[in-house]
Amino acid sequence: MKRVRTMKRVRASGSHAHGRDDDPQAIVRYLARLREARRERALALHGLIVSLFPQAAVSLGHRMPTYRLGGQFVAWASTSRHLALYTCSAERIAGFRAHHPEIEAGAGCLRFRDGARLPLADLAQVVKNALAPGRAILARELARRRR
Repeated sequence: MKRVRTMKRVRASGSHAHGRDDDPQAIVRYLARLREARRERALALHGLIVSLFPQAAVSLGHRMPTYRLGGQFVAWASTSRHLALYTCSAERIAGFRAHHPEIEAGAGCLRFRDGARLPLADLAQVVKNALAPGRAILARELARRRR
């Protein structure tokens, strides 16, 4: 019962109602908590996203840096084993997965272990697919949902 009350309190607290922290310093604090090697990789990923889409709204959504633009999003998080990039769409990472089968992946996320290469040039297309998907990607996503 105590857990239910805690969750209700979190849901009722403004921007945190959907797990979002819009404080511009939230990502700076997030990065500061990372180990040096992980922080360098995370900064490179953050820099890539911001350079491609400087107009994207940046927040800490569900405890991870999240970039939103026109109803689309991309996010990344540092976990105990890897740095993960989330698009929540297999279609948006399909091209990357075809070129990098050695990189761990989920349905719509890519997982980079600390020793793994972080191919920023190829990740640029993933970020573009996530924040500004083309018609072909949107059509494939719609077809997949209808199945």
